[in-house]
Amino acid sequence: MDLSLDDVSSVIRLVREVCDRWDDPQAWREHLLRGACALMNASVGMMLTEHHGKMYHFGRLSVTSVVGLPEPQRLLVQPGIAQMQDRNYQDVSENFLPGLSRLYDDFVRQKWVTVRRDQMVDDQTYHAAPHYRDFRKLLDCDDYVVSIRMVDLPRRPEGISIDRPHGAERFGQREVALLKLLHDEIAPLVGVRLATEEHLCRDGLSRRLRQTLELLLAGKSEKEAAGEMDLSIKTVHEYVGMIYKHFRVSSRAELMAYFIRRTPELREDAYSPPRRGGAEKTPI
Repeated sequence: MDLSLDDVSSVIRLVREVCDRWDDPQAWREHLLRGACALMNASVGMMLTEHHGKMYHFGRLSVTSVVGLPEPQRLLVQPGIAQMQDRNYQDVSENFLPGLSRLYDDFVRQKWVTVRRDQMVDDQTYHAAPHYRDFRKLLDCDDYVVSIRMVDLPRRPEGISIDRPHGAERFGQREVALLKLLHDEIAPLVGVRLATEEHLCRDGLSRRLRQTLELLLAGKSEKEAAGEMDLSIKTVHEYVGMIYKHFRVSSRAELMAYFIRRTPELREDAYSPPRRGGAEKTPI
């Protein structure tokens, strides 16, 4: 389905807004999901990542972001998704999430997949499955569009699920096209222009250190930052040293240069991606 010019413009605008939050993985993911939900008239968005997966076998699954759910329901998401990890796809497809094998086959063939739920499985089979009964039903999530892409740094599959509640209109091809375009634009940026927890970024900084960083990036001196935060200059100086250590820099100039470049660098202890051209399996 061809999208309207307004739809395409909205996706491009959302991508730019996400990139403006490049150094804060939690912030850019939440903004991406909230924007996708708004574009698709949906209520819930989730992002998932797989670690150490193999062909036709799930590795460790982690939920990296959830929007649209209150805290009690949000706490159900990771345990619900974790029921699929360390299992082969056929087992999951037959006993937990029907239609998964077809989704995976499409991903392997195309190197990408974005589909509506009813393109994976019929209503009766879906509503009888544990994935719906014991998980999505509890979240008031019924119809959904799911999208999976490979990202480069570190190399791994990441998925987006956008959901509507019971009683809502079903997703159509416009919503599939919207999420496909959005994911096509975002996936190549992950780890290249958008930081993850494996990169030098705001992840791991306390609230006070984040406040100090914002003031430094705004050009404030340590004395001015101390005044705005009602702290001693000595305390702020200590915070600045902690920020330098966090970002592996030794001066204000180096810190500013990192944020001006807007190119995330991997942490020293982060996973190293495989060499280009080397043999590599395609997990999902």
